[in-house]
Amino acid sequence: MKVTICAFDAPNNLDGPTTWIKRLLPYFREKNIESRIIFLAANDKNLPAYKYFVDEGFACKLIYWELFNDEKVKAILEDVKQFPPDIFITNYFAIPLEAGKWIKKAGIPTVMVLHNDNKYHYDLVKKYAANNDESDVSSVVCVSNLIQEISQQTAPQHQSIKYIPIGAPVTDEVAGLSADGELKVVYAGRIDEKQKRISDVAHAFCLAAKEVPGTSYTIYGDGPAVPAVQEILNTTGKDLPVQFKGKLKSTEVQAHLLQNQVFVLLSEFEGLPITLMEAMSCGLASICTNMRSGISDLITNNAEGILIDDRKDEFVAAIKKLKENPALWTEMSQAARQKIVRSYSIETCSNQWIALFEELVEHAGKRSALVIPSSKELKKIRLDDEFKRQNNPRPAEILVPFYKTKYMLGRLKRNLFKS
Repeated sequence: MKVTICAFDAPNNLDGPTTWIKRLLPYFREKNIESRIIFLAANDKNLPAYKYFVDEGFACKLIYWELFNDEKVKAILEDVKQFPPDIFITNYFAIPLEAGKWIKKAGIPTVMVLHNDNKYHYDLVKKYAANNDESDVSSVVCVSNLIQEISQQTAPQHQSIKYIPIGAPVTDEVAGLSADGELKVVYAGRIDEKQKRISDVAHAFCLAAKEVPGTSYTIYGDGPAVPAVQEILNTTGKDLPVQFKGKLKSTEVQAHLLQNQVFVLLSEFEGLPITLMEAMSCGLASICTNMRSGISDLITNNAEGILIDDRKDEFVAAIKKLKENPALWTEMSQAARQKIVRSYSIETCSNQWIALFEELVEHAGKRSALVIPSSKELKKIRLDDEFKRQNNPRPAEILVPFYKTKYMLGRLKRNLFKS
């Protein structure tokens, strides 16, 4: 079987969906499923995910985001025509979903993947899975039960809206209590304000460090809010056992998590948090905000971790509870690891994907040659306002050289600042 999947890349890319395919595709390879990756990427030499997969021997295609809509769709269609897969995974991008309409007509099933509980993802369902006609994507895969439930409400007549969680590697080692009794607390993930509320995390760590003796705190990651975190730790966190240690490679995360006892996730929203699953696999107890998606799939309050409704007093109380009750921590540690081993291992989740592929191929229509639309038709492609960040419609032909020059100058400017 052959699968083509669309992915994102840019300098310093650390997004969860990239971590997901780093786990999924090697498992497919073990099962003789051939994967090809189409990267929708920044026009930059520093593309870490692209480099990773090329180095691992996967077939990859680069398509730059700065191209016009019609150019990107045509490039996707040409790639699929040249290397026809049995399954085309659009992932969570509108442009591949536009291309998917023609790909599906050629008898190739198309799959959308929803990674987050937010309006953007549900707008994708409404636009590309709720038309009740042949333009709908063949299947929608949701990483949490809640995302599946809302997607089914959004597209009630769609027959293939599935829940397949992201798998986590199960470590050989398991975290244990510190010999000196210190409780070590960690956050690892994107350093971002809107979703991850990272400044609140930094302030919460500083507050707990003051209030609960015998605890220490570490933040790992990279992202736009790094300066804000450093400022908080240099002021509010001065002389406290709270530190920022920067970015980790995805292959290094669990080794560092194992040096701690508690994982913290105080996000505003999530899909199914990958690093939380990694931490649970390592046997860490967790303290998380009581988000509606993903968290309830993984954690029952006071079983695998502690759920809180504010990032200040309740967070400090949760830290104090775990610090003062090592037996409770041990119970949570064991329960967390068993949850991942039982239901969320890479093998378990990847096999659900393979079962979906087999189902879609079995019920797919007759295969035919992929017909690439005319340039005139492709140039009409306009994404809805909900997807405006991905929208780059072709302007009047007289303006095309101006736009191309603008993009080139933008790249030169970015490269100049890097040097």
